Amino acid sequence: MFNPETFAAFRYRDFRVLWAATFVRSAALALELVARAVLIVELTGSAVLLGAVLAAWMAPNLLLSPFAGVIVDRYPYRRVLIASFLANAVASGVLFILLIIDQAQSWQVIALSALSGIGFVFFNLARRAMLPVIVESDHLRSATALSQTGQTSVKIGGALLAGLLLRFADFTWMFGLMTAFSLLAALLAILIRAREQSTDAERDREWSMLGQITVGARWATATRWPLAVLVISAMSYMFLQPYEAVLMPLVVIDELGQHRSWVGYLAAVGGLGATVGAVWLASLKEIRSPNLLMVGLIATGGASLVGIALAPHLAVVAVCVFFATACVYNMVTVANLALLAHAPEEMRAQALTLMNLAQGTILIGALIAGALVDSLGPQSALLTMAACLLGAALLALSTPRVRWWLWRRRLYTDLTAADWIRADDRDR
Repeated sequence: MFNPETFAAFRYRDFRVLWAATFVRSAALALELVARAVLIVELTGSAVLLGAVLAAWMAPNLLLSPFAGVIVDRYPYRRVLIASFLANAVASGVLFILLIIDQAQSWQVIALSALSGIGFVFFNLARRAMLPVIVESDHLRSATALSQTGQTSVKIGGALLAGLLLRFADFTWMFGLMTAFSLLAALLAILIRAREQSTDAERDREWSMLGQITVGARWATATRWPLAVLVISAMSYMFLQPYEAVLMPLVVIDELGQHRSWVGYLAAVGGLGATVGAVWLASLKEIRSPNLLMVGLIATGGASLVGIALAPHLAVVAVCVFFATACVYNMVTVANLALLAHAPEEMRAQALTLMNLAQGTILIGALIAGALVDSLGPQSALLTMAACLLGAALLALSTPRVRWWLWRRRLYTDLTAADWIRADDRDR
């Protein structure tokens, strides 16, 4: 925490502006995650539809990410960022109007969640791909981790505000606040003055979008380590991320019998955990094995879900939420840092689409979570998803070939998988 380079990225003016825009947009997202979950529960009371709302929000990550990566690489990051904020403003603004006139229905919530998800895809890609343009390479790790704090720290205040609004006011106005925050984020993005990324106009004319996607896929396959990042991240997104939006509202309201405002308060606790974890990552001088760190985060997240399921008191749930959310968001930070540090400049956004593809598996996880809750109940659903996470971590740590992928450092060694498997434990 006292490493002088921890907050080095804030020396750059454009990074400060981007961080502020991310902070404001994430305030809208913090309200959206709480309000949307509570709204669908009150409209339908269905866990399956609750999972469907999250699935609709994440579907663009799975379906549009390859095309979104090419678009972000071809067009100025700032313009893409502004357009994403405006898409989110439209999604929340329409739902705000529907709630005011008392015409909101579940299918409308699902459809507008999909539109919000489209904006979120381009927002995530553009803000991450912009980092190497606005900070020097020596400060990229600090910028990547601190950029994540722009998302996670606001979860504390935003989720607390959501909890207070749910207790003392009509949550319709939460969607009005979301719209205002998204518009403010767009105004902040206009102030970014960073140079545009270098592009090859002749290449863009000759290559079709599909051709450029093919080139990016060949790079990931030939390089191989991005695929390991993709698989590990997908496990986290599929079995850990859905707890926050699908399972927590049901655990708090149905299992623990607490007021719905506690959905927001616990989300704030999770935001605190994610922020503390991001600052810790920014303070590290070196991450020796990013893949191994990600597996450790999966195992910790699985243990946290077990704690949430079996906790006898709300205070214990809060502690487990702190660690579970920290694992979710810092998994993203480590994976993005690995991709940004080694991807070629001309396909930086396409490399980051691997994370969006992994994030798209939340769609599958959300549907699985909803089905598990309907058939087994919230507690058993949490335990089942925790077992999947812990099983994946155990498999990774017990298989020699997988251990080689976790420990391999491409920058420092030419060790092959066959060499690793032939070696004894001491040599490893």
